[in-house]
Amino acid sequence: MQDFVTQAMHREGGMLGTWVKLATFETMQMLGQAGFDFVVIDMEHAPLSLARAAELIVCAQGCGMAALVRMAESHATTVQPLLDAGADGLLVPRVTSLAVAEAVTRRMIFAPDGERGLGTTSRAGQWGTGDIPSYVAHGNQECARFIQLEDWASLEAAADFAALAHVNGIFIGHGDLFLSSGKPASDPDVRALTAQVLAATKSAGVLSAAAAATPELARDYLAQGFSLAMVSNDLTVFAQAASAAVKAV
Repeated sequence: MQDFVTQAMHREGGMLGTWVKLATFETMQMLGQAGFDFVVIDMEHAPLSLARAAELIVCAQGCGMAALVRMAESHATTVQPLLDAGADGLLVPRVTSLAVAEAVTRRMIFAPDGERGLGTTSRAGQWGTGDIPSYVAHGNQECARFIQLEDWASLEAAADFAALAHVNGIFIGHGDLFLSSGKPASDPDVRALTAQVLAATKSAGVLSAAAAATPELARDYLAQGFSLAMVSNDLTVFAQAASAAVKAV
């Protein structure tokens, strides 16, 4: 486990990552060799079990990358085991209300301020050999607690979400925003909304993140000042490379 939030807050030029949907350690190692700063293990849109996600966290960190996990849903049932497994942070999908955002992120903070249970015998607690005050401080300060805002109304209210006590990151879900609004990320209205959300995160002092289908768009997000930008995913990278190889022959 690393001081991910501190690094992400202060990394000049931002950090680059990708989605992980494959359950294989070999492809995770390839992502590390490629030079990604972090990965987001995707339990929402890939059939990854909790046990496999925990193993992928270990693998990613062993390959020099931070390991975040996108939860399957906004309910908090997997918060504790994923954080016990040593995840550097969680992304909560499809958040549309302040109450949900507040409730789920409280589960990521230790008492008395939150509801996370003490799990010192877990990997995050160094299997019971770590220092408890350091374990608690690290969990409270260095765990990325991202909520995903994916509809127009929620994104317009980004400043309210960013102001919540335990939210320390806002992820813009441009994909689902397109489904509900019909406007792609390149649309001028969406770009203006994106800039508005980014400004809200900077004002609140929280992390910002967005995912891009292309390297060009990922570079654009980092140039705008996003803390984290993600490009493509392991499945699509493989699919595109395989297709290009066949076409080239």
